[in-house]
Amino acid sequence: MPGIHSNTIASVLSSLPIPPDSFALLIVAVLGAHLVFQFFPSIFLSIPDDTVVVSVLPGHRMALEGKGREALTVCLTSVLLAAGASALLLPVSLVVLPALYALVQPNLAIILIAASLFLLASEKETRKIALAAFVFLLSGALGIASMRAAINDPLFPAFSGLFAVSGILLSFTATKKLPTQKNEKTELDFLPYVAAGVLFGMLSDLLPGIAAPAQIAVFASAIIFTDDARKFLALVASIAASHAVFAFAALLSIGKARDGALAIMNEIKPVLPADLPVLVGVFLLSLGVCAFLLMKLAAHANKLQSLDIKALNLGILAYLVCAVAIISGAGGLLLLATSTAVGLLPPLLGIRRTHVMGLIIVPAIMLAL
Repeated sequence: MPGIHSNTIASVLSSLPIPPDSFALLIVAVLGAHLVFQFFPSIFLSIPDDTVVVSVLPGHRMALEGKGREALTVCLTSVLLAAGASALLLPVSLVVLPALYALVQPNLAIILIAASLFLLASEKETRKIALAAFVFLLSGALGIASMRAAINDPLFPAFSGLFAVSGILLSFTATKKLPTQKNEKTELDFLPYVAAGVLFGMLSDLLPGIAAPAQIAVFASAIIFTDDARKFLALVASIAASHAVFAFAALLSIGKARDGALAIMNEIKPVLPADLPVLVGVFLLSLGVCAFLLMKLAAHANKLQSLDIKALNLGILAYLVCAVAIISGAGGLLLLATSTAVGLLPPLLGIRRTHVMGLIIVPAIMLAL
């Protein structure tokens, strides 16, 4: 599913006077950088109001307690450890993934439906389950409509609205300032959750639509329950890292690009087994360098108190609107507005944001049927 519209981007990139091999390495390096730097805004920026704080990421909650640096350290440590362990397990995954995929593929629709029901039931309260089902089906209807519409790269405005724009709009209502961030020693009691994240990250590459780290973490939490924000962050971060590494194996072994960046890269230059060591090596190097730079940046986190976060978010919002207008046109702007309205529902209703992934899961179920 992530690569549905990658051929459009790939055709543009391949027309530029740059060797395909260099493009492939650049895309992999940017993928690693994105994986690392995404933790900074998810922890320190867009702090919401108290009315919706129960539904935000644990990293936000730790930042509100003055433990943002510790949250970031946990995330980065988990990413590096999980990525390294996943790289060592790549030869094994090249054999295991095709065997598991052969078992999953004939029953894909049933598995996706069961997984969706599990995600809905994880809300536990009847009222919240009903609300989650409404958001899930509404997102699914939006996904079906957007993929049938004559919109260039519809997933870009759809996901931008569901997550980025809706989060920015909620941040404009914030009344709470980012408190002073403390320097605290980070204990390594979360390492078992990193190991679990590596396993679940590999399995996530078998299913379309259900591959978001937060979604997989919900399944993992049913087996290794924890209410410790640090351990949950370690689980989510390690799933994200292992999913990205094993996506290389999924592309080679079962022919499925579970990451949009890899789908674009494969369109420009088909990935061969001989390319794997170099591509994964560049990815790991990018992770290490960016993690080092981000930790240096986090040392100045308290300067964010003097930063006008609302002005920064307003600039990001303007950038997203312009990007959607250029890439997807008027239809994309309409889809952005609609998906933003849907993306506002989970935090306002007090349910998990992961239910909006019905945008991908419902069309995947229909395709499997």
